[in-house]
Amino acid sequence: MSRFVRNKKLIITLIGIILFLVILGVSIRGRSESAWYQDVTRDVVGTFQRVFTVPIGWMDSTVSSISNVREIYEENRELKQHLTKYAEVSVEADDLRRENEELRQMVEAGESSLRDFDLIPAEVIGRTPNDWQRYVTINVGQERGVEKGMAVTAAGGMVGRVIQTSAYTSQVQLLSDNNRTNNVSAVVKDADGKAAYGTIDGFDSETNELFFTKVSNSVKLKEGEIVSTSGLGGRYPAGLVIGKVKSIETDEYGVSQVARITPEADFNEFSQMFVIDRTLDEPFLTGPEEGGAAGE
Repeated sequence: MSRFVRNKKLIITLIGIILFLVILGVSIRGRSESAWYQDVTRDVVGTFQRVFTVPIGWMDSTVSSISNVREIYEENRELKQHLTKYAEVSVEADDLRRENEELRQMVEAGESSLRDFDLIPAEVIGRTPNDWQRYVTINVGQERGVEKGMAVTAAGGMVGRVIQTSAYTSQVQLLSDNNRTNNVSAVVKDADGKAAYGTIDGFDSETNELFFTKVSNSVKLKEGEIVSTSGLGGRYPAGLVIGKVKSIETDEYGVSQVARITPEADFNEFSQMFVIDRTLDEPFLTGPEEGGAAGE
């Protein structure tokens, strides 16, 4: 009986071991091979993942692109602002350099040919809109002693005369104005070093040259000689530089010579000026020396 019990226990133990091995095998096999319902579940879930993941990825990419475009736009706008500021600063710097050069030339002129005159500094605040080369308005007037008829110079030489004044501003008629009353008695040295007289009368806007007219045919003019105010007629002081002789020809009637003069001052560019105060006891010539006729 006891032997049977022992055998029974042994059989039960063997059966338990076999069942354990079977269960272990099934468990190991289940890890490597999934059931059909698990495969179906995974396929369905994968399909839904693709359906939702693709649009979400596209939207994420689109949002990123829009964000990048916005960043690029902002960066471009900032760069344009910097470029605009740079351009403004560059223009201001150019204006300052030009103004400083003008002032330097005016100071040099003031230390030489204008040293015998009282000078009233002025700045251009307006130009005639219909013709850039006719009239300018300056920021000094009667309060500073400016009077009608005073000569006006810019960097290089004479540019015109005061024709109207108010308390704080004045209007200047430039030598480039072709009004028939706008003429200046001028003088130049001839080939023999003698004074030759004539009149600055007229302006060629295409070549930016003045006409030096009424010069006697007996005078031998030289190119490159300086033409200046003669002081005849009492309108302007003598010795104000106007320009240099560029070329000489006979007038249309053949009775006198006409010289083309390159102005020392640029009628288009100046912004700083001197008004010549002619209240000094500055002597004027009363008539021409040897040479041609004189204008007013």
